[in-house]
Amino acid sequence: MSHLGLMVIYAVQISLFFAVLWRRRPPEQFRLFAQLFGGLMLGGLLVAWLMFPFPLEPPG
Repeated sequence: MSHLGLMVIYAVQISLFFAVLWRRRPPEQFRLFAQLFGGLMLGGLLVAWLMFPFPLEPPG
């Protein structure tokens, strides 16, 4: 399983949990799910993109 695959699974689970917990009507749940999922995925990709130029190990 890749890091991206694990991030998708995590984003789906967290978004589904909070959408069901915080909204009562299905259209509202779906909208909140989509917003949370999009935010988690875009946020994770943005952080990964910002970290990409930095090396994993110090030079030496």
